[in-house]
This record gives sequence, C-alpha cells and structure tokens, in this order.
Amino acid sequence: MSGKSLKSFPDEFIDSTALQDITLPGKALIIGGSFFGSIEILTTDGSVFMNVESHLKAKYIIYSNRNRPLKITIPEKETELKSTVEKYENYLDQLIKQIEADYKKNFPGGKDSALLINNIFKILNLIRY
Repeated sequence: MSGKSLKSFPDEFIDSTALQDITLPGKALIIGGSFFGSIEILTTDGSVFMNVESHLKAKYIIYSNRNRPLKITIPEKETELKSTVEKYENYLDQLIKQIEADYKKNFPGGKDSALLINNIFKILNLIRY
C-alpha cells in the first residue's frame, strides 16, 4: 500500500453543507437489529445507544465512530447521506483490492488473504458493512 495514509470518514467523503450534529458516547458502536421499523445502534456491551430510521444512517454513524469522537456531523438529505457512504465503501473496497494485490505479489500461491485483510482492518479499526 506504499505509505499512503488512511482517509478520514466523513471529512474526506462528504460534499454536503446541510448537516446536523449527533453526540456520540465515545465508545465502540455496532449495528443492532431492526426494532419497530428502526435500526438499533448498540455499544459493544449490548446497550442501546440510539435508534435510527435507516440502515444507511446506521452505517454512517458507525463509520464516523472509528476514532470514538464525542460528536459527528451527518448530512440532513438522504441522497447526500447515501452518496457519502457509497464513496467511503468504494474507498474501502479499493483498499481491500490493493491489499489482496500486494499479498498475491509478495506471497504467490498464498491462500490467507481474507484472514490478512480482516486482521489489517481490525488493527486499523476499520469496518466494512
């Protein structure tokens, strides 16, 4: 991957100026289940942090929580929210492809690229839903 630094979500992917603030707990968060038409966002101890109206918004919040900020901004318009998440997921997919290519180049015949990618993402605290 040749010394490139990771891009910051959402700052380097967002084009919107109509934003709202959301306060976060400063803890790791995960997407829970659907509950009466909304999606739960949980802390890793299983406590419900908040409910959001869409899986897309839940992913945005989880992706934004990578470095455990206490506050994030989120686009108010669903189309801008979708565009921001799609750009980030495309970026993550490209990272995965680059890691796989580097792995195959350095370890021809190696079969552990999926495990390696999972470990790298875990170390970097990256999630791809």
